Amino acid sequence: MTSLMITWTDIFEGIGEFSYLVFKGMRFLGHGPNVFISLFVVGLLVYWTVYLKKYKNQAKSKGIPD
Repeated sequence: MTSLMITWTDIFEGIGEFSYLVFKGMRFLGHGPNVFISLFVVGLLVYWTVYLKKYKNQAKSKGIPD
């Protein structure tokens, strides 16, 4: 029967190797993800603002005060 023994060193080295690969991938992607997330957030804010304006106009037409 073989014994499977994992040490803290193995865990931290694994985390380090994974982090190295992730950051290497991030370097390859450049600013692409930043631009995508920024445009996505701006798009959601515009969408939300349009719907707030729409609902405010509906409330005004029904005579509901601000």
